[in-house]
Amino acid sequence: MRKVILRWKTISLYGATEISEILNLCERMEILGHLAINEKSVTQLAEIKLKKGKSIDDFSDLENFKVIETHEENEDGVLVSLLCTHPLAISAIELSNIHIHPPYGISEEKGMELRISGLSKSVSRFIRLIRMVLPPDNISVQTFQKEDNGSVWESILTERQIEVLKHATRKGFYSMDRSVTLKQLADEMNMARSTYGEHIRRAEVEIMNKVMKDLE
Repeated sequence: MRKVILRWKTISLYGATEISEILNLCERMEILGHLAINEKSVTQLAEIKLKKGKSIDDFSDLENFKVIETHEENEDGVLVSLLCTHPLAISAIELSNIHIHPPYGISEEKGMELRISGLSKSVSRFIRLIRMVLPPDNISVQTFQKEDNGSVWESILTERQIEVLKHATRKGFYSMDRSVTLKQLADEMNMARSTYGEHIRRAEVEIMNKVMKDLE
């Protein structure tokens, strides 16, 4: 089992037509989760920070994206359900034995980062494919066996998920008699409640998957 982190610099993303069009519309697009997956598309829960003068409806003008529903909008951005038929997304769906870990996304400031895990051969096939379509600037390979000094959680969870979990735990969210709410926690971290809750939920899923593997 392997986990791979693929990273692209912003300047490299402008070489891909549709990704450059996304960056022309927004400062940041973060995929928080996958709501539905089929052979031809993936429905994503996305938080999008639009550039001044741009509208969320502009995303439906892109070849491989369509806004299905707008859920809420605040200072963090617009939370939407987004239908994606981009070749990279379809390739990841079609390849068996790999998993793409949300959250992931595109940022005008930081570029793009994608985390995948799966059987070694399947991961290698995906990397070969993505090198032909959009060569990453950096590829970091990790294995689930490297668990020294508790680093297993850093290889499974994203930095944001760890940050949110630590904050929730410190505030007593996982106490038997908890009184704190997700809304209060989200406000303390200047995040939308839905965004904070999605980070929590995705982190819990990854943790339980790891626990179940250890128990097998």
